Amino acid sequence: MEYSPKIKQQKIWQVKTPFPALQQILARELGISLITAQLLINRGFYTVEQCRDFFNCGLGRLYHPLLLKDMGTAVRIINQAVQARKKILVYGDYDADGITAAVLLVQVMRHLGGVVEYYIPNRLDDGYGLHIDALMRCKEKGTSLIVTVDCGISALEEAAWARENGLDLIITDHHEPPPVLPQAPAVINPKRPDCGYPFKDLAGVGVALKLAQALLENDGYERQAWHDYLDLCCLGTIADIVPLHGENRILVKHGLSSLANSKRPGIQALIGVSGIKDTIGASEVGFRLVPRLNAAGRIGSPDLAARLLLTDNIGEAWELANELHTGNKIRQEIEAKVMQESLAMLGDQPGTAKEKVIVLASAGWHPGVIGIVAARLLERFYRPVLLISLEGETGKGSARSIPAFNIYGALSQCREYLLKYGGHALAAGFSLPADKIEEFSREINNYAGKVLDDKKMVPRLNLDGLISLNQVSEELVNEIELMQPYGHSNPVPLLGCREALVKTCRGVGRDSAHLKMLLYSEGVTVDGIGFDLGAYAEVLATDESVDLAFVPGINEYNGRRSLQLEVKDVGIPALLELSTQENSKSSSWEEYVTKNVSQNQEELFIPEFILETLNNGHSAEMRPYLYEMKNNQAKPEFIDLRESIDRQDRLRDLAADEIPTVIITACAYQTIEIAYYLQLSFPSLKGKLACCHGLLPEKDLLENAVRFQNGELSILVATPSMARSLNIKAGHAIIYHLPFNRTMFNNVTEMVQTKGSVYLLFGTDDFEKNSSYLAALTPDRDCLALFYTIVRRKINKYGRFILEPGQMVRSLTESGFLHVRKYTVQIAIKVLQELGLLKAEGKEEAIQVCLMPAPGGKRDLHSSQTYFRLHRVREESMAWMMRLLKDPLNNFI
Repeated sequence: MEYSPKIKQQKIWQVKTPFPALQQILARELGISLITAQLLINRGFYTVEQCRDFFNCGLGRLYHPLLLKDMGTAVRIINQAVQARKKILVYGDYDADGITAAVLLVQVMRHLGGVVEYYIPNRLDDGYGLHIDALMRCKEKGTSLIVTVDCGISALEEAAWARENGLDLIITDHHEPPPVLPQAPAVINPKRPDCGYPFKDLAGVGVALKLAQALLENDGYERQAWHDYLDLCCLGTIADIVPLHGENRILVKHGLSSLANSKRPGIQALIGVSGIKDTIGASEVGFRLVPRLNAAGRIGSPDLAARLLLTDNIGEAWELANELHTGNKIRQEIEAKVMQESLAMLGDQPGTAKEKVIVLASAGWHPGVIGIVAARLLERFYRPVLLISLEGETGKGSARSIPAFNIYGALSQCREYLLKYGGHALAAGFSLPADKIEEFSREINNYAGKVLDDKKMVPRLNLDGLISLNQVSEELVNEIELMQPYGHSNPVPLLGCREALVKTCRGVGRDSAHLKMLLYSEGVTVDGIGFDLGAYAEVLATDESVDLAFVPGINEYNGRRSLQLEVKDVGIPALLELSTQENSKSSSWEEYVTKNVSQNQEELFIPEFILETLNNGHSAEMRPYLYEMKNNQAKPEFIDLRESIDRQDRLRDLAADEIPTVIITACAYQTIEIAYYLQLSFPSLKGKLACCHGLLPEKDLLENAVRFQNGELSILVATPSMARSLNIKAGHAIIYHLPFNRTMFNNVTEMVQTKGSVYLLFGTDDFEKNSSYLAALTPDRDCLALFYTIVRRKINKYGRFILEPGQMVRSLTESGFLHVRKYTVQIAIKVLQELGLLKAEGKEEAIQVCLMPAPGGKRDLHSSQTYFRLHRVREESMAWMMRLLKDPLNNFI
């Protein structure tokens, strides 16, 4: 195939590294496909616990606002100002995040009875952030308290001026704090180094919502009162492109529903003028609503957007919404003109178009849109782009870059030509004298020539994995949809397949801009649609083999649902690049567990304590102990982190220490997932970390123990009895999962050196999981009776029945016994045998059962030794775990 000039530069498909062991673990424990499991891994979710948190998006999982540093002080100061009827000013920012944050706090404080106004600086006249001249005007108007939103964290001079002039200042922000914080009565920012708030990635409006929640609760409102502001929070959070995980995911997921049903006239009007008629998702917010709000700040007054969101008047709301809509159209026209002029300049200056960094300047460009145009040019040419708007003798610039070129670092290298600059790796702003532009362009390209080779200037497409078309199903699509809302750090899942045959292919839509395909592979025929890929219709031949990058979906037409691939790129063939982890060669434990987990061994997923109990309480002591704990031996320090709300983050922080550490889990699979979690979080741990559980070969276990004691390994993740039997001595021990009994707890304690520490990092969630395993260990009379009834119904004319444990588990579960597992079936058989009700023999997956003569009366379950022993084990274990969770730590030391 020859590529048409209309087809963009061919991309390299960068395929994520698969992790088969983790895939198997997540798929089994979460009840999802291996493909969806890999999607979760690709997004940084390596444990069952992380994935459940990701899917469980209840508002109850949000952290309490008082966990934010200075939140209590801020609430007290604002409450005093409200009560005293002092003038309060909310100082915002001109983008959608800052505007929604300002509106949110204004409405809340007015609702509480405050005398509140707002001020939003103009992008062109004022620029970003807090300004002393604005503070002076506030002081002259009698303002007593200023609350910033989405700005202020770097306002050292402004905070000092406010303090010296009797203005109370509360700063709420989410940007990276400088080394020295502003001296204000309250500085609320989750990124403060001394702030223990677990989630660091809130948008500015998210921080404002936390303050609103704290204010409402302090004033006695019901706990759900702050839910009324989720629509505003959703708008601002999506607009600011913060990572859509953790609290942001929860706020947006619930906020989208709140937005669709918002009672605010301004939001209703904004939705109306945006032409949204169906479901409102993150995409509709980001591409339809947010641009209209941002247009006011880019080319006009951001006050228009604030007034729209604040108004209670329906007529005024529609008037303002239409004004914003018109402003957005003007912004698009201005943007299109700048884009057209930029392309014309590149056509007239072919040398500039071939430079590694494109630098263009013009006196006619609006500084409010050059950033957007720079991003569009980058997408077309895939190289850093800097556009400069000239005004007199000065130029204001906006830069966008590719991942391989840190534009902020590049500006730093050229700072002698600049008046000021700021930003980050992919986007930055700057200003410079107009007569320095040519020298600046030459210098930044000289720098790019040293650090940016041609290979890094080929666009890449990140694929979650390569699959076969016969793996695409409606079930897979439904699972993938559970991962919504999509956004930064949670992109739309993108999959690839190799060598699909093109059965038919044609351009559709206006100017045949889109590509309609019928594809065939491995016995499966499926429709495909590629938006803006219509140029491929000119070059693809029927029955040609193509590689596809696609998003699986469902097409609904005239009540008919069918699978459809949204094709994002076509390769004939594709240029593939497999992503690799640093030091990607597998360790011996990784190779073994990958094979072990793929065999889906049941024992991997049963806690070690349960396995030992099933084995009549005898743990597998592999070798004699090399040491014994003496009665007078000093005990390690115990550090109580029970019920930590950020348990996995705490584990990661503790693992970052260089002290030899043993992490104790309950289950074999948990040793594997925690080992991967830490290794993937810290690539530097490659080769310094291993896991130990009872299904590993003894040779590997001994090797891991010796390497740990020799200092070659810094972290060992192990089950309790396994760690004890390996005679390990550690500097620290982290009990990550709740021990089932005191023996397990003591074993961990004894393996820690005298000056070491034992961290208790378990909590109530572990108790619930352990209780479920114990319930499966102890089927009650009703469960046993149903089991016996099912067997009697299934007996054939020869008095026999081939029992399949998996099918029996399903039958019991469907009847309401939700804690049943395969080992429950084995226990039930053993109890009923001991009661003389049946006989059984055969393999684990096919057990031949024979009924004994029917009993004359009710059997005493306690006459079964197995029943009696297991119920006693459960009773003792439950009592111990409740004590270990609730009692003071001194009771156990």
